[in-house]
Amino acid sequence: MTADNAPEQPTLEDVAAAGTRRKRDDDRLKKSSAALKDLVLAALRDGTHKPTDITKASGWTAAYVRKLAREAGIEPDERYKERAALSRARAAAKPTPDA
Repeated sequence: MTADNAPEQPTLEDVAAAGTRRKRDDDRLKKSSAALKDLVLAALRDGTHKPTDITKASGWTAAYVRKLAREAGIEPDERYKERAALSRARAAAKPTPDA
């Protein structure tokens, strides 16, 4: 590569501007995450939508949404507890492939 084709070296101003953008974007991400968390928890409390639908709409994992819910004092609905227990019982009753 010749000196004529070499990429321009970043200046301290370029680095500072990138740092400022990163901080601004980080602050926006924190604010939008907090707003999303509030919406998710409100939707879970309302009970109109299924937790799986709320999770999909949020873009967060089911485990993370469950964690947020439990931290906020939101326990699973009885019907979901029953489904989970039934699912676990079915899984336990299945013969293992090694047997």
